[in-house]
Amino acid sequence: MKLEDEFNRIEEVAAGFKTHYEVFKYMKGLTQDLGMNAFLFMTLPTVDIVEIGAAKIITNWPAEMVDYYDAHNLMIDSPVIRRMLRSTSPFNYDVEAINTNRGGGKKSTVIELFNRYGMEKGAYFPVHDAAGGRGAMSISGSRNFSMIEMAKLLFIATLIYDRLSQLTLNEKHEPIEFTRSELDCLRLTAGGRKGNEIAKLLDLTENAVNNHIGSAIKKLGCTTRTQAVVSALRLNIIRV
Repeated sequence: MKLEDEFNRIEEVAAGFKTHYEVFKYMKGLTQDLGMNAFLFMTLPTVDIVEIGAAKIITNWPAEMVDYYDAHNLMIDSPVIRRMLRSTSPFNYDVEAINTNRGGGKKSTVIELFNRYGMEKGAYFPVHDAAGGRGAMSISGSRNFSMIEMAKLLFIATLIYDRLSQLTLNEKHEPIEFTRSELDCLRLTAGGRKGNEIAKLLDLTENAVNNHIGSAIKKLGCTTRTQAVVSALRLNIIRV
């Protein structure tokens, strides 16, 4: 496929996304096709945002990695964030090299964390939306990208960030009310717990757990548990 044809196809695909979950599935497939392990779309932090959990829009980073990252305050003085706030140019990164001068014990902490999840290399792509909001896409794994790959991925990042912004604006912002049991079941599902495990932890029957999760799925306008978990995490309804 010619590069121009491929770019046209990507543009058509991005314009066709109707939900955040469709974007999630596309990015998960793209990441796998590239031989990488993780992707992230995030808003670039302001002084009010000091956690990756609050800055993320959509990601397949493991929930326990996000929690560890935030528990150790790794966004504060992050050289990656500093670089993206100074420049809109995309860049390859090596987690060890980019954290060389990081102090406070954070250098070894962040290197060990990203190595643990197979995210020691990759690239970041700063982007913005029509309203001037700034964000970024990252794809992480065990390698860096060629110049052609960087150009293609920057195009993808620009289109998808814009589409995510449109989807967010189009969402209904009426508050959704959940019961405590529904939230607990969603949170534990997001943490990888199965129905029987959740039942034991919450002292419920497995049938009751399924009913609570089913109710939460409907309230979120989703059709599966995975979709509901992704939506709940994105809307900051739950934290895991």
